Amino acid sequence: MTEGQTQFKVDKTNLMKAGRIPVLAAAIGGALWLLGFLGGLMGILFWAIAAFAGYWYVNLVLKSGAKPSVLEVAINGAILGAVVGLVYAVVCWIAISIRYSGLAGLAYGWGFGAVIRTLVEGGIGGAIGAAGWYAYKSGMIKTK
Repeated sequence: MTEGQTQFKVDKTNLMKAGRIPVLAAAIGGALWLLGFLGGLMGILFWAIAAFAGYWYVNLVLKSGAKPSVLEVAINGAILGAVVGLVYAVVCWIAISIRYSGLAGLAYGWGFGAVIRTLVEGGIGGAIGAAGWYAYKSGMIKTK
């Protein structure tokens, strides 16, 4: 390894433990698209779920006593956020297809591209939630 490079470890154990609740919340949030009238609120809810995934991961890591770097926490938070985004997008796609069957469902704009976009957005939200909460809890961000 050359000088200046850092090693990165995917924290599979903590990601699996932390992923249960945010993935379930993403599935429920995606299924709410069946109601239709909540559509405008669902985008905001998705970002909250993605950021919550990062926060939840960091809480679990800090309770275990580990002291990873901010970059490591942000990348692992992005991984969890991307998984949450994928679950949310697939459930949304199914719910919108059920609600708006036929050509109306296709015209609504959901498809494979939307799934990929939501996956990336989930990764960004998870990274922001994880890095922000870690910086706050580790004292990098002073509130007083």
